[in-house]
Order: sequence, then C-alpha cells, then structure tokens
Amino acid sequence: MNRSIHWTTSAGRASAAGSDAPALPRFRSLPDPGLPADQVGRQGWQLTDLLLPALTLRAGAIEHNVALHARWCASVGVSQAPHAKTHLSPEIVRLQLDSGAWGMSAATVHQARLLAAIGAPRVLIAHEVVDAANIAALARLEGSHPGTVVMTLVDSVEGVAALEQHLVAAASTRPLPVLVELGVPGGRSGARDLDALEVLAGAVHASPSLVLAGVEGFEGILPVGRTPEHLRTVDDYLAGLAAAAARLDGRGYFDAVEEIVLTAGGSVYPDRVAAIDVPRLSRPVRVVVRSGATATHDHGPSSANAPLAAEAAHPLGALRPALDLWVAVVSTPEPGLALAAFGKRDAPYDSHPPVVLEVRRDGEGVDAGAVTVERMNDQHGFLAHPDTLRVGDVVRLGPCHPCTAFDKWPLVAVLDDDDRVVGAATTWF
Repeated sequence: MNRSIHWTTSAGRASAAGSDAPALPRFRSLPDPGLPADQVGRQGWQLTDLLLPALTLRAGAIEHNVALHARWCASVGVSQAPHAKTHLSPEIVRLQLDSGAWGMSAATVHQARLLAAIGAPRVLIAHEVVDAANIAALARLEGSHPGTVVMTLVDSVEGVAALEQHLVAAASTRPLPVLVELGVPGGRSGARDLDALEVLAGAVHASPSLVLAGVEGFEGILPVGRTPEHLRTVDDYLAGLAAAAARLDGRGYFDAVEEIVLTAGGSVYPDRVAAIDVPRLSRPVRVVVRSGATATHDHGPSSANAPLAAEAAHPLGALRPALDLWVAVVSTPEPGLALAAFGKRDAPYDSHPPVVLEVRRDGEGVDAGAVTVERMNDQHGFLAHPDTLRVGDVVRLGPCHPCTAFDKWPLVAVLDDDDRVVGAATTWF
C-alpha cells in the first residue's frame, strides 16, 4: 500500500495521512504538551503538575545572576557578549540584553540568525565559518538584519580565502568584520603563535570582502583552577592576546574600524580577562567577555572557580544555581540501588553526573545526604543510597554543565520560589 508521507510539518502537524491530523505533542513535561509557550505561566500550575522528569529554571536565581554579572562587568570596565549557545533561549537572551549586554556570542550561523531575529545589536560568532552554505547564509543575514553587526573568527589564510570566495559569490554588499583567533599548541582552533597570527591578519587586511575588527581567544581550554600556577598560565595566554593586538595595530591592520575588539573570557576566568594590561593603541580597545554559564551557574566542581561563585565571597554577591532536574524513583530492585526515571536524554553527563540536592516523599523532605548518582544510561539514572529511597520519591538534581542541559529540552518550565509555574523558557537548538 502506498501512502504519501509529508516530511514537511506545519504548525506541529505531520503524519502519513496528511496535514489535517491532530497536532503532535511537543513539550514533554507540561500537562498540556501543545500549549503555546507564552501561556504556560497562566495556567495556575505547580511543580507537582509537571510530568517527570522535568527540567526547571528558578526565576529569582536567573534574574539575580544576569543582573549580578552585568553589575560586575560594569564595575571592572568590560563589555559582555554572553554566549547564547549555553541556553539558546530567546527569553534568556532578552533578559541579558535588557541588562545591558553589548552583544551576544554564538557558535554557529544558525545561532547568529536567531540572535539577530531576537534583536541583538552585535553577534560574535566565536567559531570559524568556512563552508559555502554557511557563508552564503551569513551574507543573507547581513542583508536581512542591517542593524545587527555580525563578526566571525578566522585562524588560517585558507579560512580567509573561503570567506572571500563565498561572500563574493553571494554578492555580499558590505565587508564582514572578522577577529583573528589565537590558540594554543595542542588546543582547539586558533593560530598557534604571533607570527602566524600576523600573517593571517595581513591576509584579512588585504581582502576587500573582510575587515579586521580585533583579536579573540578562549582561555577556557586551559587547565581549570585558582592556584598561582593555573592563574599564571591563564594570564600568560591573555597577555599574548594583548601583545597580538598591539603588534597588528603597529602594522596598521585596524585602520578600517573605530575600535579594536579584544575578547576572551568564559565563565571561569572573566576576572583575568578584565585584568589584562591593555596597551595604548591607535584607537580605543573594547574588552569583551563571553561568559555563558553565569546566567544559570551550576553544581559542578568548575563552578567553584568562577569569580562570582559563593566560594569567592565577592563583595558584589554570589551567583545562584538556577537549574533543577526533578525525577521520580521508579525501582529499588536491590539494597543500596535505586533507579530514577531520567537518563542521558534528560541531563548533562559530559562533565559530571548531576548532584543530588533534595528528596521529597509525599511533598515532605527526607534525608538525601548520602544519595548519589552513580551512572546514567538512556532512560535510567542509577542512584546509590543507604536504604533511604522509596519507589515514588521525587529527587531534585542539580545539573553540572548547563551548556549540555538546555539542548535536551525544547521548553523549560520557570518556577518562582514557591514552586509555582510562572512561565517558560524555550530553546531553539
């Protein structure tokens, strides 16, 4: 029997039978999975109405974190372009822009398109773009959002040639601002030394399709810690970024811009970026940090190294973990082992398994001090416990890496401090 399969969906409708079939359920933790996201906070729902597992966002914590990070940036004289790839949520992007973000960072051209549509005045694609389709989309983006300045990275003369070739083929109408990237030997992308970076910058300067806008790096690839040795390694790398900017400025390579962008700074070392000894150059230097995880913070060991972590006792205050994953215990098949209904599709596992924060039984808290997540598979979390857990218990987990938490959830319910569902953050990965 032949049936026409409609691969293109419309308004959430798709089936082998045709486009008049009922809308497919979309948001898995909501009682009504097809409810528009902007109506979620108007239903009078509580946490206990959500289908578990459910990832939730605490409104008070994320609003506090975004405002605190903005105050910190202002206090140390740096601009921020938070990395949206952490959450890729229009609602959170707007919160960050409303708090004074100079721009937003992206990992891909698709993410840059979303940020431009949301209204970001500047988008820094912290990645190289070399393939024809993405470069053509980049050219279209510049044409469709002339009010948004989009920048991207280059780390090779071959990458410069690819940008120039495909921008010309796409009939791009204005030069594309690019930043040259300085890497480290054995690390990820980026020119490996200042000599290679100078050759690269010269190629950008000579291109009629590109304009050199600054120098970029990412110190987050270095070993994480706050010992003098850790900080010295980070500071040496960041000093290399400043030296690169001075060297390229001395060659006249920034003659087409009004300011020079010097950018680094993930969520662990933005304070070291703010402390860079920026040289006096031919035009103003704008230091930009790109911290993405500060919006939600997290429970992993790396979070303790952030300058606004509670452990740092910063006078401006401390970031608060804003993400929780609520899961149900579904089996206690043998002593010391409980199985909870969540797995790798629900929670990050690339850095550390989630941290057990709380156990509730019939709405009341019970001792969770010795309960730990030992491992995860696709649909189950294996919890070790000293005969503490019972079938039906609800466990609150703290994700350890927000950058791989949001992408698993097209909608994250937002809770107030009384566990009322007050809204939703959508994601667009």
